[in-house]
Amino acid sequence: MLYLEISRYIRSLEEIDARLASHREWLRRNIALGHILIAGRRTPRVGGVIIFKAQTEAEARSIAESDPFVIAGVAEFDLVAWDPTIRSAEAPESWGPEALVITSASS
Repeated sequence: MLYLEISRYIRSLEEIDARLASHREWLRRNIALGHILIAGRRTPRVGGVIIFKAQTEAEARSIAESDPFVIAGVAEFDLVAWDPTIRSAEAPESWGPEALVITSASS
């Protein structure tokens, strides 16, 4: 199952930046473990978005709660369970193996 995390900063960007290196290391580690599929900043810079792959919501929540930003209390997040049912042919199959695939030639 996929999970969408939308985070929001609740402290100053200076406090965020002071923890950015540890947050990026957390991202790298969880990408290497296969937990995080894609992540990035929101625009404007008020938080971030992460797509997790986890067996359960509890597992996804545990991973999200281990983020140094969350531990330090500089960010909070919402977590949404997500079951892709339709996808572009450009999206990785593993993100929605059961999803209907639409190609640019499809109508």
